[in-house]
Amino acid sequence: MKSRITIACVFSLLAGCTTIGHPYPFPKDSEPAADLRIQGTGVYLLTLNEKGCYTGKTSVDGSPGAVPVKVVPGSPLVISYEQNVCMMPATFTPQKDAHYLLIAEEGAKPSDPTSSFVGLLVHTPQRQCAVGVFELDNEGQPLKPVKVTAVRPRQTGLTCIKFR
Repeated sequence: MKSRITIACVFSLLAGCTTIGHPYPFPKDSEPAADLRIQGTGVYLLTLNEKGCYTGKTSVDGSPGAVPVKVVPGSPLVISYEQNVCMMPATFTPQKDAHYLLIAEEGAKPSDPTSSFVGLLVHTPQRQCAVGVFELDNEGQPLKPVKVTAVRPRQTGLTCIKFR
């Protein structure tokens, strides 16, 4: 009986976890910050140590009406979009007191207009992943697109994975 209670408690704790490894270091209220609103599911903020090595990831709520999260400004923010067939890490540098909207989507890749009709029937539709970031004005309207750079994980040491 005691072991069943222990197992139930462990599963209850794990069910609430949204962080794997070290959590993202969200700024405190007194620290400089930028706001990031997420539109889409499966978006994570990656945590890197002082050497730039991956140490964990934190899930961010991208459901409609979700509250924006505060992120550290002035240094590259590495995000990862992980949904179905997508695993797309990318980076951009948020600025202090700025407001951003990150849109992450998966969808059908447009077909090649030069393909023959038979060629289109034979090939199954391919999927594509897209991540875009827009700076928002004070009223939440898109002001301008922000350059987002796709990065790849690279093993640079026995215990170090960097995103470049």
